[in-house]
Amino acid sequence: MNREELAGELRRLRIEARMTGTVTARVVGMSQSKLPKIENGMLLPSVTDVERLTAELSATRELRSRLVELARQLYTEAKTRRVVLHRGAQRHQQTVARIEARATAGRFFQNAGVPALLQSENYLRVVLNTLPPHEQDAARATLHARRARMDDLGKRYFFLLTESALRWRMGPASLMCEQSDHILSVATKPNVQVGVVPWTADANMIAVHGFQVYDERVVTLNVLTGNATITDLHDVREYLALFGRLERLAVHDDVLERISEDHRKLG
Repeated sequence: MNREELAGELRRLRIEARMTGTVTARVVGMSQSKLPKIENGMLLPSVTDVERLTAELSATRELRSRLVELARQLYTEAKTRRVVLHRGAQRHQQTVARIEARATAGRFFQNAGVPALLQSENYLRVVLNTLPPHEQDAARATLHARRARMDDLGKRYFFLLTESALRWRMGPASLMCEQSDHILSVATKPNVQVGVVPWTADANMIAVHGFQVYDERVVTLNVLTGNATITDLHDVREYLALFGRLERLAVHDDVLERISEDHRKLG
């Protein structure tokens, strides 16, 4: 039984009890506008709502127990599947820092720009330049604490970048060359792996945005107006599968050196 069926059962009980929506809403302490939304499946009732409705509408003990349990399951599922949107660079860094503190493995994919954990100081300065000064300082401090955690060899970091992300100019050639060198330096850590999906790869798929997966529990991603956190296990598995497909396209040779040399020529 799904959400629509729950709504239908509650509506059927009310009709069989020969009670109007107005009267039913009043006796269970519910607003008159809320009950029609519940009965039409537009609003998920709480467990308490279902308990009160089934009691007032004289549902059998078996049906009442079944509908209350269904409401509990649907409410839990809705809470689990939600995507939480965070606004502000500092708040996002703090949220991700808490997730990373518990995670033992992080998988990072970027198709536009360099992941925060791999950014050089000058690259980071450009990224944060659009924020007010006090927000820049707070976000930078939290990010530095996240980077320090990369020294923990009990944690593993897997980075995938598209070649276009590395070629996206965030400043002069000197900045981009420095950024490539910085990635190469971080990649020497024994618990860090960096791969690049070259533009020549026959991807045969579209990755519409960058994302980060922590263990097999949480996904975070950046959108235009904020940063989203996804905890639904089905959705997390979808991102893990996509990361796996992208990882099979990646190379780990001298691609960073070649991209750095191209930036240097343009400079």
